[in-house]
Order: sequence, then C-alpha cells, then structure tokens
Amino acid sequence: MSGLNFDALSGPSAADRETHPRDIFAALPSKSSRFEYLRDVQREVFDGWHLRRTERDLVVKMNTGNGKTLVGLLMLKSCLNEGVYPAAYLTPSVFLADEVTDTAMALGLRVARDPRDPDVAAGKAILVATVQTLFNGRSKFGVGSEGRKIRLGSVLIDDAHACLNVIEEQFEIKIPAEHAASQKIRRRFSSVLEAQDHAKFLAILDGERQPALLVPPWDWYDAQPEIMQILHSHKSDEPLEWTWPLVSGCLSQCRCVIDAAEVQIKPILPPVDVIPSFAQAKRRIYLTATLSDDSVVVTHFAADADSIRKSLTPSAADDIGDRMILAPQMIQPAWSDDDLKGYLSEISKVHNVVVIVPSKRRADWWSDIADQTLDAGKLQAGIKALRDGRIGLTVLIGKYDGVDLPDDACRVLVIDGVPEAYDGLARVEASALDDTHAMTGRQLQRTEQGMGRGIRSRDDHCVVLLLGGRLIRRLIEGDALAHFSPATRAQMQLANQVFDQLRDGTVDDIKTAISQFLTRHPGWVTASRNALNGVKYGTGSVSEAAVQSRRAFELAVQQRYPEAADAQQKAVNAVSQSPRERGWLMQQQAAFVHPTDAVRAQEIQTVALDHNSSLLRPKQGVAYVRLKGRAQEQAVSAATFLSGQYSNGTEAAAAINALLSDLIYDQDPNTVEPFEQAVYDLGDHLGLVTQRPERDFKRGSDNLWALNETNYFVIECKSAVTTDYIRKKDADQLAGSMNWFRAEYSHPATALPVLFHPVNRPNRDASLPAGTRIVTREDLESMKDSVRMWAMSLNDIDLSNPDEVGARLKLHKLSGQKIITTHSSVVAP
Repeated sequence: MSGLNFDALSGPSAADRETHPRDIFAALPSKSSRFEYLRDVQREVFDGWHLRRTERDLVVKMNTGNGKTLVGLLMLKSCLNEGVYPAAYLTPSVFLADEVTDTAMALGLRVARDPRDPDVAAGKAILVATVQTLFNGRSKFGVGSEGRKIRLGSVLIDDAHACLNVIEEQFEIKIPAEHAASQKIRRRFSSVLEAQDHAKFLAILDGERQPALLVPPWDWYDAQPEIMQILHSHKSDEPLEWTWPLVSGCLSQCRCVIDAAEVQIKPILPPVDVIPSFAQAKRRIYLTATLSDDSVVVTHFAADADSIRKSLTPSAADDIGDRMILAPQMIQPAWSDDDLKGYLSEISKVHNVVVIVPSKRRADWWSDIADQTLDAGKLQAGIKALRDGRIGLTVLIGKYDGVDLPDDACRVLVIDGVPEAYDGLARVEASALDDTHAMTGRQLQRTEQGMGRGIRSRDDHCVVLLLGGRLIRRLIEGDALAHFSPATRAQMQLANQVFDQLRDGTVDDIKTAISQFLTRHPGWVTASRNALNGVKYGTGSVSEAAVQSRRAFELAVQQRYPEAADAQQKAVNAVSQSPRERGWLMQQQAAFVHPTDAVRAQEIQTVALDHNSSLLRPKQGVAYVRLKGRAQEQAVSAATFLSGQYSNGTEAAAAINALLSDLIYDQDPNTVEPFEQAVYDLGDHLGLVTQRPERDFKRGSDNLWALNETNYFVIECKSAVTTDYIRKKDADQLAGSMNWFRAEYSHPATALPVLFHPVNRPNRDASLPAGTRIVTREDLESMKDSVRMWAMSLNDIDLSNPDEVGARLKLHKLSGQKIITTHSSVVAP
C-alpha cells in the first residue's frame, strides 16, 4: 500500500457541493492567505443573495473596497454548484477582467477566458470576459435569428454602471461622412433637415463640427425601405460589420443624427434580447458601487423592475474610504485655473495627483505639468506605474470608471469639468434635456464614479477637488445631493461645513486644510468618521418613466404601435413635474403614433414643443413667440431672479462665477452650446428678459435680450471661429437676424446688433449692420471682470432688495445699454 486515498475518504469537496457562498468560501482548500476570513459586509450580502438567488434579476450594491469581486465570484461558484451554468463574469474592460482572473486564482477557483472552453460548458469553470465578448454583432454566443450558440445559466455584470456605457457603444452605427452609405443617407434627408433648422444645416454642409441634427422619427420611419437597402448593401463594411446584426431588427426604432463628421444610428434603447444567451439566462446579477438611480438597469438591460427596486446591500454604508471633497473656486473665486494648476504641480512632487478630464483638448491644457497622460491605449501600463510608486501628476482622459487607484497611487484626485457629450446624438440629447433632473443625474452620477477612483478601501484616503464652472453650477443648483449615493452624500454634507469655515478665509487656508487632511490630522479623521456614522444604503430606485419607456420600446420593435404609444403616455405622465423631460418623452410618443395616425402624431409633437422648445418642429412648423420686455426696472427684475434662485449672496456669486467660465473664446466646437447658454443665463442674472430664438424657433438670432418694453440686443455668438477676421457669412448672419427682428417686432421696438467675436476687424467682403457692437476677446474679459466684481459684491446684501442690487449693477456698469456699450468695440475700419 503506497498511502491513503484521501479522495475516497473525503468524497466530493464541499467547495463544489455547497450553495451558500459563505460555506463555499470556508471550504476552499487552496485560497491565498490574504483571504483568511470574510468581511461582515460580504457575509450580509451573501445571506441576502442566497435567499433570493432564484430571482432572475438582482442588483448588488457595495461600496468600493468591500471586496465586490470576491462576492461576485463566489455567487457564480454557488450557481455552478447548483447546476445553473454555464456562468459568466463580465467586466467593462480587459484590464478589469485580468484583475478578476487574478482574484479567482488567489481563491483557488477555476476560471477560463474563452467562451468555448469545455470546462465552462461543463460547469467546472467560470467564464471571465469583457461585456463586449457577449454583446457584439459577431458574438460567439449567437445573435438574433442565429439562435443561441452558447448557453448561459448565470450572468454577472460587474461595474454595471461602466458596462452600461460600453453596451450603448456596441449597439450604435457610426458611418464617416465620406463613406458611400453616409452620403446616400445625407442626400435622402437633406430637405428634411434643411426645413428643421436651416442655419444648422448650412453649418453642417460647411464642415462645422458642433452642429448636429436629429432626423425626425416620422421621416425616418417613412424612409425605412430605402434606409434598409442602403445599410444592407454595406453591411460588410467596417462601420457596420460588428453592429449591423444587432441593430437591423429594430432599425425603425433607431434615432439617426447627422453632423459634419458622420451619420450616427442608434436604437432608442439597447435591444439586449437580440443576444439570446443573455435574454434566456436564468440568473442575471448586476454589481455596482455608485448607482443611486437603478432605472438604467431596467432601460438598458431589460431587467425586472420589481426585483431591481429591492437591491441587495449590506446593512450599513459607512465603510467607505475617507475623502475631503472641495470645490476650491467656489470657496475662493479669485483662485484661477492657472493658480490651481501651479498648486497641484507642487503637490505632485510629494503625492501622486490624478486629474480626470472629459476631453483630449482639456488634457492638452494640463500637458505642461503632466508627467503622464493616459488614454485607453496607455491605460494599463500607466495605472501599474502609479501603483508601483510616485509618478507625479497623471491625466486620465474620460476615464471615470474601471480604474482602481488604491492608497499612494492617488492621494489627490481632480475632477476637471462635467463629463461631456461629444458625439452627435449625445449633443442633441444634452441640448433637449439640459438642466433636467434626468441629465443632471447622469452627469453627477458619472462625476461620482470618477470621485471613487481614489479610494479603494475603508482605510484609504484621498482629497477630491472639483473644478470647472459647469460642474460647480451642477452642484449648486437644484437637488444635486439627491443624485449621489448615501455615503458620498454624507461626505458632501461635511464638505459644506468645510466651505462654511473657509469661505471668509484665504487661498492659504484652503491649502492648510488640504495639508491637514493629507497628514491625517486626528481632528479631521474623527469628523469624517462621525459624518459617515450610521449611513445606510438607499432602497432601489426605479422610475415609472423608465419602466414604461422600456415597455414602449419593446412593443414598438414588435410593431405593436398603439400599445407602444399607450405605454409611452404612461412614461410622459410619470414626469409631470419636469416640462423639458416631458416634452422629450412626448416626442418619442409622437414617433410611436405616426405609423398608425400621422396627423395625431404631429399634434402630439406640437404639444411636446410647448413643453420643450429644443425639440423637433412639427411638419406644419411653429409660430414665433415674441419676447416681451418688462415694464419694471432692471434692478427689480434682477433682485427677483437672484432671490428666487439662491438662498444667499455667496451661493449666487459662486453660480455666477461658474457660468462665466463658459464665456470663453475657444476653437473647440463643443464649447459653442455652453457659450450661447451662458450668454442667455447672464442676461437672466442681470435682470433682463432673454430668449434663444435660433435654438427654440429654428430662426432668428442666437440670443435676444430685452432691456425693457422697447429696447433689445440682437446677439450672434461666434465663440469658436478660427479666423482672425469677421467672415462674410458671420456678418450676413447678423444682418439676417436684424432683418428677422424688424419683421417680428414693430415700432417703437428697436434693437442694437451685437456680435460676440474675438476680433472686430471684418474681411473686405463682409458688411455688418449699422451700429454693430463687437464683444472682442478683450471686451469679453472686461465684461467678465465687471460681472465677477458685481457677483462678489452680492455676498453681504439682501438679494431681494432691488435698491441694493441695482446700486451694484450701476457701480459696475452693468445697467441698461452700458452692459454692452461699455464692454464692446465698434467695427474696425
């Protein structure tokens, strides 16, 4: 006898037999010493999940650093043991898939990276892959009519918030402007788009990058036979080969946006059922740290709303890492971007500083002090370098999720600006939903994802600095805190207390506070832990609008249009408190009604436009609504506006400084819309009556300001021009807007033509209207300085007192005609 047969003694391993993840963990025979015991939060989640594990859709929420990867792997191991296999663990990136694989190996769990691995099919190994592996037009799992090629019993979506963005990209077609299919589609809809917005249509023809036009969904539906033929004939071309199989079955329920660069086609919502393996999986688990609103799990994954509303969480949410969250320029408006850059450069000599920016262009602004700039191609090596030691200052481009920067890898994290919308469809949607609860929620949720990069455990700590005017405005206005998770909300409330202490201090006081945090001052540590004490996770939140929108989309794909329209009406009813969002949903309702009642569809669109003037024009057009100036004094109007928007002068000053950050001449086309909106918002704050005729009525000037009942400013904005002179087309546009004003407004109304343009020198063939004032680069800075000084003077006054507000408007030359005449130039000869 050569020795005992231990397999005969022990029988099958408990790790392969038990179904409770806690018992599986205890029985794992070869796990690494770093996994000696389960944390309390993991035990709680395991207990809850085991009781509800047969539910098809479950959301599991755990703070960053709570060991979600271990939780997810052991849940899937339980599924294998119970015979609900194959089991797949899906991540948003290869980088994270590698980390999951490493964790599985350390636990002693068998995993595979190939969906066709025999051990996966046999339930002996967990598949670890990216979400793109499952959701693509050539998926090994099978697509649409191909049927299910590889079965899945259990699917876990890790970092679900990040996977949402990836899945949206997988289901969209982007055809470059020079491609034959793009040119055919452009020709097909040229007259339609010209009728919708003539100015934007011409700008797109001229190659301007910012304008984007949505093809009206009723025209898109009517053109389906032609569009199907165009795309089908090019289905093997590079822009379509990986996406066409996913989209072709719901082409009529796609949105099509055309800009100078491309034609973009994207389903209203992801048709995830086109992947049968996902649609037929018995168990679908969504792991997340930052979803405060779970509606997107319903809209994007077609999950069961009732189950998602009952998300699984630990009993307490207070085990998050320590963050001091500051908006330096809200505390000290005089602290410029350049000043902050210099300060962060000094800090980076001691600590790793990570800056998350929304765009390559903004990354370029940091390049003079950046030690490394990371995009998708350089990410893995760059993150490893941060973890291995001090790098200095690192810039991440658009990477708000899927990156872990524990401990010394990141001690200072900077969120520079609001996560922006850059492709055509995103720009159209952002314009339509700007300042709505829905759009603000998306932006702040994305911001929170970024804020979580620097703390990966309860014992970690990181300063978070929030920069950029638009981000600060998002944080000031409305119910911003409601969009954050409970733990982040608690840390933001502590930040408000810090703000109260520092707002009367100096820049040096802010630097001292940051230093106290980084050196772990006992007073701060105590205050921070007290702020988090007792914080609990919120219940799952799924809006009725989301449930009904998903239902309406699925019915429309099945061509059950009356039922789809009824479901969409329920979605509209669910957002009765948000006119702009209500209008956006009504526009989709009009699209669902059109196939069976084209006349009623246009009636619905007319009503939608009443709720939201940024939407499509109905076929019969829309009448212009004249802007009526107020008879009351500007000071009264300004005081009424300010006191209605802000609780005190400090808050008002911070918001005004934030909007001024968008008033900048920048050749980036993505700054055009924020600039025009900032001009509109500035007029509101100064007590004028404002309008954006070109956006809201598809004709007229970019902005229109009414000083009173008879005096107006007709304003055109050319903030992103690339020439050092005023082009003929820009001069003609201002002249056309003046002609439009004279046609719409009768005597005694008069208007001063105003052009926001970096220079006041016209080209030889350009002829500007008589009396035109040019707000040049220098004039704009002068105007901003005056507004900034006026805003700072509001700190200690009663905002509702028109005498005090008016006196300060006059002092800083911001009353009446002086708003423009003092801060503009005549046309150069």
